[in-house]
Amino acid sequence: MRPVVEDSVSTEDLVALRRLVDRYASGVDHRDVPAVAALFSPGGRLVAHFGPGTVEDPVVRSGRDDVAAALEAGLARYRATTHVVGGQVVEPDGDGARGETTCLAHHLYDRDGQARLLVMAVRYADRYERRPGGWCFAERRLRLDWRQDRPLEER
Repeated sequence: MRPVVEDSVSTEDLVALRRLVDRYASGVDHRDVPAVAALFSPGGRLVAHFGPGTVEDPVVRSGRDDVAAALEAGLARYRATTHVVGGQVVEPDGDGARGETTCLAHHLYDRDGQARLLVMAVRYADRYERRPGGWCFAERRLRLDWRQDRPLEER
């Protein structure tokens, strides 16, 4: 792999970083928590700001085991999820990179016997680390821009 140069990120690295965020979304949707946790560096952090537009103390998970436990617990309440990854902007950051990725996260769940759909506009602020096996998340910071919760119209 070519190194990240000072003022730009190579096309090869951009493709690899997009694949990383897509694998995260696909792994979450397929409930492959070990695969998702493996996308983080050994000391990688998952940081979640759950309230839209707030600056409250985030929930911080550090290390692959802690990230996996948080994902298991967070996904347990949903029948299914579908994450639609939108844009990704990546900038060099020393020997690594940083970026922002947008996503519409759809969550199907039941409340009081009724199927519901929770859609969240998520913005990830990522720090990426290049390791011998390729790129991984050094930190993935989730911010919720907005959410909509409504009954699901099943056909």
